[in-house]
Amino acid sequence: MDNFMRNKGFVKAVCLICLVAILGIDPLFAASDKSPRGIPTNFEIIERISAETVREIISGMGTIRQEGVVLLNKTKGAGSVDFVLENAFVRDMRDAGIKVAIEGPKKDEAVVGSGNYRLSYQIVRLAVSYPRISRTWWLGSKHVARAAQADVFVQFIDLATGDIAWVKEIHKEYNDTIDYSKLKLVEEAQYDFTRPARSEFRMTKLLEPLVVGGIVVGLVYLFFSNQSSK
Repeated sequence: MDNFMRNKGFVKAVCLICLVAILGIDPLFAASDKSPRGIPTNFEIIERISAETVREIISGMGTIRQEGVVLLNKTKGAGSVDFVLENAFVRDMRDAGIKVAIEGPKKDEAVVGSGNYRLSYQIVRLAVSYPRISRTWWLGSKHVARAAQADVFVQFIDLATGDIAWVKEIHKEYNDTIDYSKLKLVEEAQYDFTRPARSEFRMTKLLEPLVVGGIVVGLVYLFFSNQSSK
């Protein structure tokens, strides 16, 4: 009889532990995640690959004539994200001791006349995306794969001679994986390009509720069947 009672107590304990694990542990861990320490935001990732792109461009330009001015001429953009790359151009080129001026769509003769070089560039791609959203285990917490790419086509022209001194298509990328619960911390409401689409539909979205429901019903049944057998 004592063994029987001990077995019933063991079954009840196992049932309660399983219920807590299924219904409580995952949300508890998610709630405890308050800070993305060490995790760059999506905006910071765009800044990082933009800066890497500009540094490669500067290294490819070679020696600039003293007092030379480089006209930045954007011939194609990727959208509202363009300003991040443009800021990197101005900041990093000035840090490198290069004088720059922005050449707008409408040619300002005074600006064009002051230039010795033209850096013409097309932003083919500058974006962050979530290529995969999945779980570590079937019922485990979600993880998000992040990918960012910068593709910029560049022509560097010596205006004194009209020669195209340098042409290159530059590619930079960034990849990492973060917890799904961190998404609200790495995205920024004021910048749409930091909030890429989330393609989360999986067949498991249909199966998981059925499986979890079946497990819960089974555990509840075991619990109360042991209660009624006292």
